[in-house]
Amino acid sequence: MDARPTTSPFGEDEMTQLLDKEQKSPKCWDRHQCTLISAALLLTAGVALWVHALLRPRTFASNTFMVLLGLDRTTTFVLEEKPLSDQRTYQFATLQNGLEVLNIEDPQSHKTAMAMAVRAGSYDDPRELPGLAHFCEHMLFLGTQKYPDPSGFDQFMSKYAGSNNAFTSKEATVYFAAASSEAAPEGLDRFADFFRAPLFQKEFVKKEVQAINSEHQKNVQSNLRRIFELLEEQANPESVAGRFATGNMETLYDIPSRNGTSPVDALKVYFKNRYCPEQMRLVTFGPQKLAEQLELVSKAGFQNLPKGVKACAESKRSFEEPNPFPASRMGKSLLVKGTEAIGSLWLHFQMPPLNREYKAQPLSYLNYVVNYGGVNSLKQVLSDKLGLIADVGMEEQTDSTGTMCMVVFETTKLGFKHPQVILDVFFAYLAAMRAAGVDMELYKSIQDMVKLKWDWKQQDDAFETVSNLAEAMTRLPREKLLSGDRLIEKPDPELLSSLIERVEPNNMNIAQVAPPEVGDKLLKDSGKKIRTLEYYGVKYIEQSVAEAFPKLKRWSSWMKGTDNKQIVQELQESLKAAGLDAGDVQLLPKLPGKIEGIPKKVPLDHMKLPILLTKMRGAQQSATEQLFGPLPVRLSLDLPSDKTMVMLETPKNRKDDVWFRGGWTMKDPKVHLAVGLRRLRTELEPEATALDSVRFHIYQQLLNEDIAPKLFDVTQAGSSYGFNLGFGGLTVDFVGYQEALPNLIQKVLTAFNSFNENIKATQTRRFKRIVGTYEEELMTHGGMPSSYASQDIERLLVRNTFSNEESLAAVKQLSSDQALRTAGEFVLSRTLQMTALAIGNVADLQSTDAMRDIASMVKRPSWVTPRPAPENAAVEEVMPVVHVKRPVEVRSLNPRPGDPNDVAVVTILHGVSDVPSRCILNLASSLLGTAAFDNLRTQQQLGYVVGGGMSSISNVLFMRVVVQGTKVDADEAEAAIEGLLTTTMPKILNDLTNDDFKRQVSSMKQQLLEPPLAASDEVGHFWGHIMQGGRCMDLLDKILAFLDSPQCNKELLQQTWNNLVFGTNKEGGSPSLRKKISVKYFPSEAEKKAQNRITLKEAQKLWKKHGVSPKAMDLLAKEWEQTKVVAKSDSKARKELIEEGGYFPTDLHCGAVDPSGASHEAVMRKVTKSIDRGDAMLHSQGAGKSRGSK
Repeated sequence: MDARPTTSPFGEDEMTQLLDKEQKSPKCWDRHQCTLISAALLLTAGVALWVHALLRPRTFASNTFMVLLGLDRTTTFVLEEKPLSDQRTYQFATLQNGLEVLNIEDPQSHKTAMAMAVRAGSYDDPRELPGLAHFCEHMLFLGTQKYPDPSGFDQFMSKYAGSNNAFTSKEATVYFAAASSEAAPEGLDRFADFFRAPLFQKEFVKKEVQAINSEHQKNVQSNLRRIFELLEEQANPESVAGRFATGNMETLYDIPSRNGTSPVDALKVYFKNRYCPEQMRLVTFGPQKLAEQLELVSKAGFQNLPKGVKACAESKRSFEEPNPFPASRMGKSLLVKGTEAIGSLWLHFQMPPLNREYKAQPLSYLNYVVNYGGVNSLKQVLSDKLGLIADVGMEEQTDSTGTMCMVVFETTKLGFKHPQVILDVFFAYLAAMRAAGVDMELYKSIQDMVKLKWDWKQQDDAFETVSNLAEAMTRLPREKLLSGDRLIEKPDPELLSSLIERVEPNNMNIAQVAPPEVGDKLLKDSGKKIRTLEYYGVKYIEQSVAEAFPKLKRWSSWMKGTDNKQIVQELQESLKAAGLDAGDVQLLPKLPGKIEGIPKKVPLDHMKLPILLTKMRGAQQSATEQLFGPLPVRLSLDLPSDKTMVMLETPKNRKDDVWFRGGWTMKDPKVHLAVGLRRLRTELEPEATALDSVRFHIYQQLLNEDIAPKLFDVTQAGSSYGFNLGFGGLTVDFVGYQEALPNLIQKVLTAFNSFNENIKATQTRRFKRIVGTYEEELMTHGGMPSSYASQDIERLLVRNTFSNEESLAAVKQLSSDQALRTAGEFVLSRTLQMTALAIGNVADLQSTDAMRDIASMVKRPSWVTPRPAPENAAVEEVMPVVHVKRPVEVRSLNPRPGDPNDVAVVTILHGVSDVPSRCILNLASSLLGTAAFDNLRTQQQLGYVVGGGMSSISNVLFMRVVVQGTKVDADEAEAAIEGLLTTTMPKILNDLTNDDFKRQVSSMKQQLLEPPLAASDEVGHFWGHIMQGGRCMDLLDKILAFLDSPQCNKELLQQTWNNLVFGTNKEGGSPSLRKKISVKYFPSEAEKKAQNRITLKEAQKLWKKHGVSPKAMDLLAKEWEQTKVVAKSDSKARKELIEEGGYFPTDLHCGAVDPSGASHEAVMRKVTKSIDRGDAMLHSQGAGKSRGSK
């Protein structure tokens, strides 16, 4: 249904309530309700005149209201086309100055959020200043006329537990922020000043360009980014499509400085020409009524943003011409030196702009066909049958220049040697698709499935909601803002056919990406000119596709129409010529048929929460129950006796550990079943070996490859499953519609049992391919170096974890038989305890049946010998964490070859958590994150990747600060972190007023009380507690109670911080050594630095330079002398730490009462028995921080 204008639903009393924000109204004056009420009244002829008279003063009041706001010419529209699960309300308005506004009311949320999208992006950069749009995005945050403090917005957001971000895309720049709801008035006022009067101060130019340069250096390390930029660079040089978008020190500072050009002067011109209200789209979000949000927009002055120059106001620019990829720019084959050990093959097919074809969504059909993963699919033939690829996928990028459609094959070593065979199979598949024509049954089933998923989609959080919708407002009509990117409203087979025609060899560019160890040799041996992609340093050679792949003409002939038998024969000849054995492989992949089993009508009988349960228990709902619904209760399964069953019985000393809760707090028609078959083991049994760990990984891959194609079609109608096998046992998850679950469970577990029973059926070729791919993954470091440093820390603290080097050595010893026997020998041979949760749109009796089926269907293979558990064995409810007795420092080279960044990650362990420490350190976390960003990134410009905060491993809390950059080395970065911890943070805490502290507490409470957005949030909340014995179900209530208590105060926050970073304690005395772990990475050219630790005198010099507190100097010197320095983070280093300090206690300090007593279950049964249809009444049916360029 289209959005439509509405008259005001407010009478005089309601208008008064909206103008008086302090008055609380229990009424919910929803626009839909008022419209429906008016319609019902109009049906009654006898009161028609009365209704007319009633509406007239409302219209007058509405106009008066708008005049008071300065919005008297504003017309509002309610967006009515939205998912069935969406309980938010959306209102669209256009202000007098042309600014389009979308207000979103979410009465359950405690957050406010705002976003502004501007129809100006990197395509608008002047040719002489690449990256100017991105530079504008950064500079806009650094002070405005009304709020000149360059870090003022960040500090304001921090006060309200908020965050902000921005990104620059090709045709838009989006700024967004979210915080606790009380920040809305001032937050919007500050936000409006960004676009009214930014200062663009010249003194910040170099610093912010350095930040952009650090961001670009990060992008340069991404293999995906490098290849995409290379393919884009092949565009017509007259088009904007291939331009450098991010900007760097050279383009934004060095060259302008040499030319006497001021980037700020250019920025002011750019802002004037592109940042006008007519090109802006504002989104607000919060619990406030829609009219109140519009009032806040007015008070912030958005309607007074100055109209732009005529060229800006009337701009309806398009970049479609000149054509970026005419025929002359296609037909290129690029051989590229990559940065990862895994090779790849990229195919780029150019298509026209499709942003106006949102109603047909034609690429959803192509996506499904290419990504299809069923039996004898393209993926299975190329991966499992021929061993040429590890994966295949299709992605696309569309804007006004056109659509780049990418098909990417992740190749094995064998596949990298034979790319022509991959392309043979791919084009044979495409030829079959083209010959078959558009399968309208498939197209319509995709349409139905997309609609079903959209109707019941989970809601995005406030941050994502405002940023996504602001961007959508720059290109979609208002009535389609919620559905335009999702739904297929009008399948267009003619359009789809025309696009399929474009997926052909003569409209293709190819990039074959070689692993770095072979890339240099291949480029050199080619005899071709080696080129370098400007700004990214990508080495490559260029030739025509016809030159690189002589079979181009054959592929083209297939596409024009060739008998399938002839194609298969030619495929066989191609394989034979390549020396590959096809065996009995079906070489022509199978095209998918229509998606079967999509429910026409979804039962909702048990979707809503059992509201009677709390009433019958006679208790007021706790905060946990208000947020997540009533607590689950335990069920009894009474399993039958079957010697082949793994779950013969629950151990005598344990209750049944199967839990149930019907309904959701949100609208979701699915059922979630989480089942853990947990191994009973003795406390702190010996650690496993790296070989054992590798066995689990390879087994999981073998299992997935065996059963995924068989189950692919079953899961396309809205169901899903998951397996996770590890040292603690087996976890299985099932998610789906109630009627489909029995079939899903039966098929999944039958396939699982068959795989474990018939271990000889797995082909050796599959095993070798999977092992080869895993070896390449272990040698590839495609992520951020700082993420690997964090992994190093966890590896020192967590049992049964191993370094890549240890895993690589172990996998070389692994046999196929060992891998296939993993589940049987490590898990299915043992005594297991079933821990499970059934939750959602399901009754308790149905849940019991489903759990009983799962328990009885998991079989022990006939070749397995049972191994009884020791008498004192139990499941591990809390994972032990290594107790670090003295500081540890890991010094090694940056794992990414050629990466110029130094990395310092400093972690200080607090210890076992309890309610006070959870609360206090959470409060400190918000302040630390902002301080790290402002001090280490904005002021000192140490790197683009900077962050800080608190987190936990198992039951142990820790503080962590990360710096990754090229300005200083890792030793100096650590000194800067110590300055932050010992000087900057204590000053922030000492300057914190009582009001500031109360505001932090209030913001934290609002964050905690933010309702779950998706069913997975509810499952995750309960499942974590259930896996720990159900002892902490009311942890949230305990935390909220502590936050409201006098014990939670500013002094405790200061004391806790001092204890953590200065090693002080309540008893006084000399400071104790901190439980500190530092990981330092150095670039490859600084190998000597990694090997040779700086002296104490050098360290003290750095500490003084970076303002480390004098009272911390002695402690740091003492720690320096006693630090354990290691070159690797591996199981050997962990073993040494365990010998020194053992483990932290595995205690749970949550003060919770186990809710699973007999009285709780008895109430559930009482309600069930009190009604004829047991379950009907139980389910009442009532009505970070970073900024970047994309």
